[in-house]
Amino acid sequence: MNFDHRNLLSIAAAATLLFAGTAGAQDSAPVAVPSPPPGEAARSVAPGEAVPLPDARQSEGGAAYVTGGAVYEQLPSFQRARSEYPLNIEIYEKAGSRNQFTADAQVKLLDRGGKLLLDARADGPYLWAKVPPGQYKVQTTLNGITKEQRVSVSNGRSTRAIFVFQPAPGESGERVSLR
Repeated sequence: MNFDHRNLLSIAAAATLLFAGTAGAQDSAPVAVPSPPPGEAARSVAPGEAVPLPDARQSEGGAAYVTGGAVYEQLPSFQRARSEYPLNIEIYEKAGSRNQFTADAQVKLLDRGGKLLLDARADGPYLWAKVPPGQYKVQTTLNGITKEQRVSVSNGRSTRAIFVFQPAPGESGERVSLR
């Protein structure tokens, strides 16, 4: 077996840097708090398999909803569930000539009388809500900008409310993907 001492020196140098860096980091690292157990939707999937919808939530105002879609594998599940939720809210951010997925928008849903039915943070570009037929006002806030739409939900079909925001000040709208 032919052994190259240069490789050994490179490995030793890398190991020294690795362990020296972690020793200092351990002194100042915050204490890890265990995460709550994931919902049914958080599980491993095989390549090409769709991730199920996240667990449905109930708002204080009485609207059942599901939010997510930022994970590519969730898209088929959201598309299949579209008709189960009478109100489909979609939130995008402009990226050049395209719209890109976003998350963390604050979404409020008010009925015709002004009663707040839903006040939730979107976990992705989609927030599907189960609401009875009627007239609603949807307010969506992203990067400090609020947009509003009036929607009419009727029996037997889904209503879409689509919001497109400009990039936050100081951002170009182009995201770097680390894949």
